[in-house]
Amino acid sequence: MLTTLTPLAAVARPPIQDDICQEVYTVQADDWLSKIAAKFLGDAAGYPAIAAASNKQRLVDDTFAEIANPDLLEVGWKLCVPTTEAAQAWLNGPASPADAGSLAGNLTVFAAASLTEAFTEIGRQFEAAYPGVTVTYNFAGSQQLAQQLGQGAPADVFASANTKQMAVAIEAGRVSDGAPQLFAHNRLVVVYPTDNPAQITDLSDLARPGVVLILAAGEVPVGRYSLEFLGKAGQDPAFGAEFKEAVLSNVVSYEQTVKAVFTKVALGEGDAGIVYSSDISQDNAGKVNRLEIPDSLNTIADYPIAPVTDAANPELAQVFIDFVRGIEGQAALAGYNFIPVTRPDQH
Repeated sequence: MLTTLTPLAAVARPPIQDDICQEVYTVQADDWLSKIAAKFLGDAAGYPAIAAASNKQRLVDDTFAEIANPDLLEVGWKLCVPTTEAAQAWLNGPASPADAGSLAGNLTVFAAASLTEAFTEIGRQFEAAYPGVTVTYNFAGSQQLAQQLGQGAPADVFASANTKQMAVAIEAGRVSDGAPQLFAHNRLVVVYPTDNPAQITDLSDLARPGVVLILAAGEVPVGRYSLEFLGKAGQDPAFGAEFKEAVLSNVVSYEQTVKAVFTKVALGEGDAGIVYSSDISQDNAGKVNRLEIPDSLNTIADYPIAPVTDAANPELAQVFIDFVRGIEGQAALAGYNFIPVTRPDQH
């Protein structure tokens, strides 16, 4: 239902000018406006009811959207909707020119380890929307995936946990310069076992002698972000210049994926570790406790996605990327504590 994405607004308005306009839908900030605008521009002929009725209603109420000019679509504008079910099917339908019946084949997606749960769900949704498609994932550290691409590993899509490893893929010629698009953001969080053997209550406790820490390796995106956090904290008088060195002296293991850091801490093999906020969601929520890192010390990770230059099915690769950055994909990512991109066209 449309109301699961954004609420239908009860609005005072002049009399509806067309029987098609049975309900009124108000554009919200989290509607992924660029996708909706693209639908108006590309699919109006395929689903004319919303366009025709909204344009007609605009003649008596200028708060309704002008579908002929999707660039004018703004938060708070209204759309005439024949039924919520029909609108949902239209907004969630295949992006033009491809449709569900014309797409088929295998799609190989190289994706950062931190995306495992979210992309697995997105893959199920994508296969349901396109029954002829099978999505196969290769989940690993972004640096490992970029290296594999550089060595010629076959793939259709690359989703990285940072722009640095996407740049490596571009330099290797496996991704075209200018092709990557951001699809999500993430942030760091400290995790510790539920029984908290080291009595971690504050970030300063990470530097306490004897605390056993597990971090990701520096070449892993989350490991690099962790070092950035420690560097910022070391410049903060609340922590002191020796904070970073003291914390690093407590590290007993540097892992190749963020999932390995989370797993070891959850199993009690370390007193604490640094992972992404997205690693603590749904099934994982009860396995660890978390300690927030304030924005002033945190690093907001950018996640880019791009088709591989020699993808076996480039059209299918692009449709998948659009799906990830569209309503369904963004909702799935938000459900796993990623920070979605609210206006994909502006990133």
